[in-house]
Amino acid sequence: MIGQTISHYRILEKLGAGGMGVVFKAQDTRLDRAVALKFLPEDSAQDSQTLERFRREAHAASALNHPGICTIYDIGEQDSHSFIAMEYIDGETLRRYINGKPLPLDRILELGIQIADALDAAHSEGIIHRDIKPANIFVTKRGQAKVLDFGLAKLVPKAVADQPSGSSRDSHEQSLSIVGVISGTPSYMSPEQVRGDDLDSRTDLFSLGLLLYEMATGRQAYSGNTGGVIIEAILTRQPAPARTVNPDCPPKLEEVINKALEKDRNLRYQSAAEIRADLQRLKRDTETGLTATTIAIPRHPMRRYKWAMIAGAAVVVIGLIAGGWLFTSRRTHALSETDTIVLADFTNKTGDAVFDDALRQGLAVQLEQSPFLSLISEHRIQQTLQLMGRPADTKLTTNIVRDLCQRTGSKAYLSGSIASMGTNYVIGLKAVNCTTGDPLVEEQVQAAGKEKVLEALSKAASSLREKLGESLNTVEKLDTPIEQATTPSLEALQSFSLGRKAMVAKGDFTGAVPLFQHAIALDPNFAMAYALLGTSYHNLGEKNLSAENTRKAFELREKVSEREKFYIESHYHDFVTGDMEKARQTYELWAQTYPRDSVPPTNLGVVYQSLGQYEKSLAEALEGSRLAPGDGLGYGNIVIFNVILNRLDQARATAEEAQSKNLDTPELHLYLYQLAFLRNDAEGMAKQLAWSVGQPGAENVLLYYESGTASYHGQLAKARELTRRAIASAAHAEEEETAAGYAAAAAFREALFGNATEARQRAADSLAISNGRESQYVAAMALLMAGDDPKSQAEVQKLTEDLAKRFPEDTIVQFNSLPTLRAQQFLTRNDPASTPAANAAKAIEALQAASAYELGFPGTTRFSPNMYPVYVRGQAFLAARQGAQAAAEFQKILDHPGIVTNDPIAALAHLGQARAYAMQAGVVGPGLSPASGAADPSALSKSRAAYTDFLTLWKDADPDIPILQQAKTEFTKLK
Repeated sequence: MIGQTISHYRILEKLGAGGMGVVFKAQDTRLDRAVALKFLPEDSAQDSQTLERFRREAHAASALNHPGICTIYDIGEQDSHSFIAMEYIDGETLRRYINGKPLPLDRILELGIQIADALDAAHSEGIIHRDIKPANIFVTKRGQAKVLDFGLAKLVPKAVADQPSGSSRDSHEQSLSIVGVISGTPSYMSPEQVRGDDLDSRTDLFSLGLLLYEMATGRQAYSGNTGGVIIEAILTRQPAPARTVNPDCPPKLEEVINKALEKDRNLRYQSAAEIRADLQRLKRDTETGLTATTIAIPRHPMRRYKWAMIAGAAVVVIGLIAGGWLFTSRRTHALSETDTIVLADFTNKTGDAVFDDALRQGLAVQLEQSPFLSLISEHRIQQTLQLMGRPADTKLTTNIVRDLCQRTGSKAYLSGSIASMGTNYVIGLKAVNCTTGDPLVEEQVQAAGKEKVLEALSKAASSLREKLGESLNTVEKLDTPIEQATTPSLEALQSFSLGRKAMVAKGDFTGAVPLFQHAIALDPNFAMAYALLGTSYHNLGEKNLSAENTRKAFELREKVSEREKFYIESHYHDFVTGDMEKARQTYELWAQTYPRDSVPPTNLGVVYQSLGQYEKSLAEALEGSRLAPGDGLGYGNIVIFNVILNRLDQARATAEEAQSKNLDTPELHLYLYQLAFLRNDAEGMAKQLAWSVGQPGAENVLLYYESGTASYHGQLAKARELTRRAIASAAHAEEEETAAGYAAAAAFREALFGNATEARQRAADSLAISNGRESQYVAAMALLMAGDDPKSQAEVQKLTEDLAKRFPEDTIVQFNSLPTLRAQQFLTRNDPASTPAANAAKAIEALQAASAYELGFPGTTRFSPNMYPVYVRGQAFLAARQGAQAAAEFQKILDHPGIVTNDPIAALAHLGQARAYAMQAGVVGPGLSPASGAADPSALSKSRAAYTDFLTLWKDADPDIPILQQAKTEFTKLK
């Protein structure tokens, strides 16, 4: 089948084969991406039962959306060939990854957690894999485990998926096992699978235990020369202890493996989430320095007693055992690492309004330091309140929060109270089981005066964390006092809390700014107020103000908690220095320390967006959304990354899901406009534009987008007017850098269209407003493209040197903006000592530095000069008379509409391609010479088609645009 095209997939090479199919690497000719195509073996293609199993694989896996599960794109049939198109994964199977040797502990834990998480996602959808084995786990080059081949998956209806084993659920299972044949791979089957019993999700957990054993020891737990030998061992024998095979295996890991390999499934782990939690706990304990001996202490008191007797210290140890047993018992009645909690508003009995919001925010900061606890996000709270028919500002009283707690599937809620007693204050904290209403733990402290309230609250919260089940080690290590992690000013903390609600819960960055500013005015040393102000400005496109405030937070970072330090340092590398590699490393370390925090993967997605690695962006966004399912910003990220990847149906579905869940944010409307543009949906664009009227921080963006759409169609007069309105709206919202960006974009547009004088004026307007890195870069590009004017050239040189000096560590400036500016300088230069071809060669060489990042977003999605290196390289190849290479560059732009959307270069790429094909055909273009060598006759028809595409796109364009007049003249010569 190599070389054949099935549907719109061109077969490239065979990847492998198994009992359920043959897999090929193929090229999706529509979306220009690599995929894996799985076909049924020819001898099975006509078998109805096999065909049904094959289709079920697609159905099962396509229902799952998880970074640890291979994504299914499509299912189809052509010429009796049934196929599944799925994600092409660059890496190797777990079998090859292990390669007969034990893996390092950190890799065992990371891969085990990832696989357990993927199985948890599948099981929660009622899907059982039934063939978990090393050959069905792929490890990507990035180190991500991916579960493949749901060919043996068994669907369990969701209505009965959560019923206990042995109940009526078994009669509902849709089993398609071949009569007389055991489904699965013998060495990795569970005992119940071998016996042919009805299966539930616990069969996958046994197989996962076998994977962990193999990763820990380098060999199979059960092996033999025949299937019968293997089956007998699975049913009756225990594998050699992992620590006997590999003495470096930690005792705690051996415990996890042994529990997963219990032959009685009722004694086994009952969910993948339990295995994941134990592996995460071991990972945390290992990283925080707990010794192997500490990890190895058995949980059961009788085993401790026996160990103590052998050691000869029975009396002392029995006392310790009793205390330990009581402590363990107490913790088991509190929370586990898989539980979530909801934070109620404080009951304020003092009559002093300053305690409203402030104490809840202070408690949240203290609890968020914990890698053990997981608070339901403000987004999720707002979403659930709306589903309850309650307004967003509903007071989270005990009755309200208990209902909210149950609806979010949380284990408990935390309520707090404060009352005055003379000059003292009494603060109470209580964790309550939201199902039963039973109190789990309580804490009460007194504060000797108002100024001591935060200090007292901090001590109470620390004690509460330990009582809820967190290890003393992490409580002591990650326990910065509230007044230090935030502010000693209750008034500042209250304003900060309101700003955080506006920013996090509503996505209202414009509304958050004055609240953070007020908090800073009350306490100039409030580090996190500076940090969140910096984030708000960044999301509004105000990069200079963002860097200024983030830098101040960085200077104050020693006064914050460990989690907040991660926040500040990662954002410093992202917003201030622009060093994307350091930002990535910090986010990853943050994610390792706080594996239940959604911020690191969410922001990692944005980092990968800047670098043009959009598959990684989407994977991180999905992970962030999994950790914070009610996060409207997370939904927005998934939408825009799908837009960029040209997965418009997925983007639309995600947007509709977000809106159906009342997770509407201003950013989502911006993305919906871009989606409507790509779908050629004029009504959809108009709807978003109408929504934006009077919306601070959003109106100017959508006016700018609308100006881009006008310029994309060559309607320059309309575009100018809309840009003028966008600039005025941005200025009214006090978004100077954004206004400068719009003016710079207008200047670049004028230069592209051939209006040099207008381009220089608009560039000057932009530079007079702001020297933001994106606006300065685009203004300089406009001046260069406007022609070899000595004054402009001197200005550009000054701007280029300034960017290089101000942003020496900035990945985008150094490897996108500056190479593009230098390349355009070579193309614009009118140097009698050099030929145009020689200058073009220098331009192409200068752009080599940008090749790794040319598909990235240099700015924000509000104003971003995307793919300019590609456009300039295309022009350079034209100047070098290399038509084929030029056509390939312009094709890159046309192949990535989700990146360029309605930027003028998206339209002019058609014209550039037309000129490149004309050059290949031996036709002289404007200022161009024919390419060297024999002409390509077929290129002439391609050139005419490309000219037609451009002129059709510009059929309603203003007739006096110079580049349009040139294009018409050139096209006439081809007829």
